[in-house]
Amino acid sequence: MARTVTLSMLVLSVVFAPLVGCHSANFRARNLPSEFRVAASQKGNDLNLARLSSSGSSNSLLAAGDLLEVSVATGREDEKVTPMVVRVANDGTVTMPVIGPVPVSGMEAFDAAQSITSHAIERGIYLRPVVTVDIKTKAVNRITVLGAVENPGVHEIPRGSCDVVTALAAAGGLTKEAGVELEIMRQASSPTFMASNDDASKSENVQLAAYQSFGASSKPASSASVPQLTRINLADARLPGRTDSRLNDRDVVMVPQRKNEVFHVTGLVKKPGQFEMPIDQDVHLLDAIAMAGGYSSPVADKVYVIRRLEGRQEPLVIQASISVAKHNGAENIRLAAGDTITIEQTPATTVVDTLSKFIRFSVGFAGRTTVF
Repeated sequence: MARTVTLSMLVLSVVFAPLVGCHSANFRARNLPSEFRVAASQKGNDLNLARLSSSGSSNSLLAAGDLLEVSVATGREDEKVTPMVVRVANDGTVTMPVIGPVPVSGMEAFDAAQSITSHAIERGIYLRPVVTVDIKTKAVNRITVLGAVENPGVHEIPRGSCDVVTALAAAGGLTKEAGVELEIMRQASSPTFMASNDDASKSENVQLAAYQSFGASSKPASSASVPQLTRINLADARLPGRTDSRLNDRDVVMVPQRKNEVFHVTGLVKKPGQFEMPIDQDVHLLDAIAMAGGYSSPVADKVYVIRRLEGRQEPLVIQASISVAKHNGAENIRLAAGDTITIEQTPATTVVDTLSKFIRFSVGFAGRTTVF
């Protein structure tokens, strides 16, 4: 036993020259400039849809193409009130007999009735009319949703609430493999609804709608007739207020699958290898080491994060300390896809590892029993 202690002290007394690694750090992790840091990402498809759906348009709002049933009571004793059917034109108005065009798009049915009432009074048509508006048929847009959604295909969505989030909800939501950057193929032409004033419609107390399609003329096709491609990121907090999140009839929403994002951990860890970035959270330095089973040496501390940047020929090398990262968030940097994390061997780890091997050998040797 005395021999074991003497040899152990001898090993600890050896002065190792600093080990020269193959990396030369550009920055310390806690001093890393902001342009090289990874920004926190908003991950989680369910969270994005829940956050955005609360800002979506109401299904009860009137929109172009909606078919309404309108009754106007003027107050005459001998009056027989007969509901008339009118359609909301593309300019957002309904054309009422005698009263004329009245804007109603984007309103609830009650507000549309108030709009018709006020316009009739302002134009001197009626003194105190009583107007009621009921939605007979909601106009719909037929939106094709493809890619990483639960139910891909063509979905009918009320025109007044037709946007990206509503389309994704109609398709059953995103799959776990879905990316957050979507592509929208917008059709150049859309149906135009115009109020018709023909005699037949008047005799039936019905305001029909004429259907016209842009591009139906004999003029040659132009660049305006080519579908336009738009890219939208669901993580954009401004999405509910963006006009390009609205969808028109026959638009196509394509949801690409999320690209596999990985990082590598090597060096003094128990399970070195390649690891996939979780889709619902960011990964920091200590998280990566834990995913690799933890460090294999009890005194391991020196870490290099090797990061390749677009437009930079040489990789960025970031030096970090495990002990510092445990109590300093700036040292526990957020990782990017493609990063390589290496736990470096140092004089301290070499001494401890050598001593540990020697002690295991000595204990094993001393435990042997020789039988003569």
